[in-house]
Parts: sequence; structure tokens; C-alpha cells
Amino acid sequence: MMQHCPDHLSGVSPLLLSDRLLTLAEDADRAGYRGMAERLLDLAEQVLDEPAWHSPPVATRHRRAPHA
Repeated sequence: MMQHCPDHLSGVSPLLLSDRLLTLAEDADRAGYRGMAERLLDLAEQVLDEPAWHSPPVATRHRRAPHA
């Protein structure tokens, strides 16, 4: 199971990533790499199930006090 979202993927949509993994799984299956296809499917499922992907870190901005 994935423990956290790697920094280089923090801006990637989980839907986009899982879609790409599914496409790779289909290609692997067509090429005869069934074991790899199954691992890619498992990974795509983990990406969508991982809570860290659903709530990306939000940068906090400090509000300035209104000028009086």
C-alpha cells in the first residue's frame, strides 16, 4: 500500500494517474505480460483508494489586516 503521495506527483490528479496506469495495464496484457498488467491494476486501485491523494496539501496564506 502507498504510504504517501511523492512530492513529484503531488500536483497530479489521481484520476489521470489511475487512467494512465489502466492504459499501461491494457498494453501489458496485450503484449503478454499478464503479471505486470495485474500489478498495474492493483496500483491504479491503490491510487484511487489512498486518502492522501483525495486531499492534497493546501498552502496556507496569511491574511493581512484591513487598512483602517
